[in-house]
Amino acid sequence: MKAPFCTSLGLALLAISSVASAEFKSGFINAGFHYLDWSDNTTHRTGSKSHKDDFGYLELEGGANFSWGEMYGFFDWENFYRGRHSQPGSEQRYTMKSTNRIKIGETGFNLYLHGYGTYGSPDRRNFHDDMLLYGIGYNVAGAGYWFKPFIAKRYTDQTWYRGDNGYVAGWVAGYRFKLVNETFSLTNWNEYEFARADSYAKGNGGKEGLNGALALWWHSTPHLTAGIQYRYADNKLGESFLQNALIYSIKYQF
Repeated sequence: MKAPFCTSLGLALLAISSVASAEFKSGFINAGFHYLDWSDNTTHRTGSKSHKDDFGYLELEGGANFSWGEMYGFFDWENFYRGRHSQPGSEQRYTMKSTNRIKIGETGFNLYLHGYGTYGSPDRRNFHDDMLLYGIGYNVAGAGYWFKPFIAKRYTDQTWYRGDNGYVAGWVAGYRFKLVNETFSLTNWNEYEFARADSYAKGNGGKEGLNGALALWWHSTPHLTAGIQYRYADNKLGESFLQNALIYSIKYQF
């Protein structure tokens, strides 16, 4: 186990141990169905390499605010209606993400910890891609809006590469508003990767890349949310060009 991974694991355990004595402030949990529709250009150009096919997925998502900071995570079951070992791009996949922000006093800054993994089967026989980020973040929030940038070191463990893998700078942001007596929100997550490892860069379009999504959500009731997302990835996801898609979503808030 390499040093960067040990560092990330230690910081993650520190965050988890803090929860036991933390004051819970607020939180949410929802379950949703989403359908990702890649553009025709993306499907065509990735047909011989990364095989970007349209797919549906089920998602369980949640987050919580504590006196020490905040946690967020989701679990996706992609292509749940297909066989586990179907052709590339159409097999069942399992994707997980967890982010933690540990407050640094009352400065607005926080220790940023981010784990992500996607797997082609439960035993990772088809492929796997794990990412660990550890760095510094900052939170800004006001009446109906939030902006949370970060910059972090990255460690990658995947089928084709393992080791330190440059840096990621990005943010999550959102704005909630009313329009004709209905409640909506705009959200964006964005990640800019740079100084990638040479061998990883060869398979992903170079030393830099972009990954993210811009979404419009309609909160039709306190429990029901529908949305449409514009998904984009440039020099990322195993390709050297801009890939894009629309994601159609419906979520139930518990």
